[in-house]
Amino acid sequence: MTSNYLKVRDFYLSDYDATLFPMETCRYMVEKSASEISDYISKIGNPSEKQHCFLSQETVYASKTKHHLRRTIKLDPVAEYYLYEMAYKNRKIFRKSNNPNRQHFGYRFSEGKKIEIHQSYKEFIDLAERLKCDFKYHIKFDISSYFNSIYHHDLLNWFSAQKTTSADMELLGQFMREINSGFSIDFLPHGLYPTKMLGSHFLSYIDHSELIKCEAMIRFMDDFLLFSDSKDILVKDFETIQKSLGQKSLNINSAKTILFGEEDNSISKVVDEIKERVMGKVNTATGSGIDYEVYIQELKDLNKKEIDHLLSLVSDDNITDDEVSLIIDCICEHTSDFKDYAAEFIYKFPHLSKKIFHKCSSVENYEELSHSLHELVKTAEYLNEYQLFWIAKITEKYLLDTSPCGKIFALLYEHKNATTISKAKILEIPGAKYGMPEWREIHLKNGSSGWLSWASAIGMRNDTKQTKNYLMSYFSKASSINKLIADTVTAS
Repeated sequence: MTSNYLKVRDFYLSDYDATLFPMETCRYMVEKSASEISDYISKIGNPSEKQHCFLSQETVYASKTKHHLRRTIKLDPVAEYYLYEMAYKNRKIFRKSNNPNRQHFGYRFSEGKKIEIHQSYKEFIDLAERLKCDFKYHIKFDISSYFNSIYHHDLLNWFSAQKTTSADMELLGQFMREINSGFSIDFLPHGLYPTKMLGSHFLSYIDHSELIKCEAMIRFMDDFLLFSDSKDILVKDFETIQKSLGQKSLNINSAKTILFGEEDNSISKVVDEIKERVMGKVNTATGSGIDYEVYIQELKDLNKKEIDHLLSLVSDDNITDDEVSLIIDCICEHTSDFKDYAAEFIYKFPHLSKKIFHKCSSVENYEELSHSLHELVKTAEYLNEYQLFWIAKITEKYLLDTSPCGKIFALLYEHKNATTISKAKILEIPGAKYGMPEWREIHLKNGSSGWLSWASAIGMRNDTKQTKNYLMSYFSKASSINKLIADTVTAS
C-alpha cells in the first residue's frame, strides 16, 4: 500500500487542533509541502542517505489536573508528518475488535477517515453503564504513566507482528531511536492521533488473552473495565492482567482502581446537591487521550439565581478541576461574563488553558479580555509552559486588534518561565509590528537549526519576496531541514 500524501495531509490537518502544542510551523509545512516532506522521509529511510535522519526532539510539559505535568516531546514538522504517514499507510492494522465480549474503543480508521474520539468515548461509557446493569461486579483500572512507560522494542515487535513491511518496521524503529537520542522509554509523543492509535492497539494482546475468563471486558486506550457475576473470576483476571502488563514493565495505577463497583466519587458519577439541581446527572469524557472534561449531556437551562451561585463557586479555593470545567461550560452557554473569568481560569487551572482557548470564540469584548490577560502575564508569580503557549494562541487568534496585544507578545517572549516552544510560538506569528521582525532575524542569521529558527522562518511567510530571500539565504545553509523550510517559505 503506497502512501497518498494528500490523504496524509488531510489526516494531519483534521487532528491539528486537538493536539497538545499545535504549532503553526508544522501545520504550514504540512499544508504547503506534504509531498516534499514525504520525499525527505524517504531519504531518511534510505541507508545510502546517511546525512538525513530524524532529529532529537524538544521536551515539553503539558498540564494535567491538580497541577500535575505531562512530560512529552514536541515533534518537528518532518517527524510529526511521519507519524501520520506511518499510521495512514498501515491503517488496516488498527482494526476494530471482532469479539463482542472483548471490545476496545477509539483511535482507528473507518471508511478511510479517523473516527471521532468523543463519540467513541460516549459509546464506551454507554456500554459500560449497560454492562454494570447486566453483571453484579466490575473492576475499573488504568495503567500508570502509560505513554511514558512503553518500551520501544516492545512496540516495534508488536508493529512487526502485524505483518508490516520490513522497510516500514525499520523506519519506525529508526524514528523511535533518533527522536529520543536512543533512550528506549519515554519516547512516544502524547496528544497525536497516530501515537494514540499505536498506544491503544499495542494493548490488544490483553484483549486476545485466553487466560482472561470474565464475561465481558471493555477498554478505551489503557482504561479497562472487567465485568462478571463472580468476584473470584474478576480477582484472578485482574491479577493475570497485572502480570501480563508487568512483562512489559507496565504497572496499574493503584490510586484509580475501583474494585467490585465500589462507590466512585468523581463528578462523572456523583454530583453534589447544587450541581445536580442545576445540571442534572452528567457524564464526563476524562479517559486517556481526552485532553479536558467534555460534558456529554446537554446542560439544563439556568435561572439567574442558579447562574449567580455557579459564578460564586469560581473563587472557592476548594473547587475541583472537574467542577470548574463544568462551570466554564455553563458560563459560556448562559452568560456573557466569560471574559471576566478567562484569565483567572488559566491561572488557577492550567490544564484547562486549551479549553479556555476554544471557549474564547464566544467572547464579545476582546479588548477587555486582552487587558485581563496582559495583567495576568505581567503580574503572575509563575506561569508554566502550557499556560504561556495557550495565552499566545489566544492572543494570536482573537486579540491581534486589541491595544495590549504587542505588550502581551513581548511579555510572553521575555517571560522568566518561557521555554523554547513557548517562545517559538511567538516567533511564528507573522507581522511586522512590535519589533518582532528583529526578534526573528537574530535566530535566522545565527546559523542555528532548531525550533527558534524554524518558527522565525515561518513567521516570515507573509513578508515581501526580497526580505524572505535575504534572510532565508542565511537560514537555509544550517541544515537540510532548514533548507526544506526555507524552500517552502520562499515559494509562498
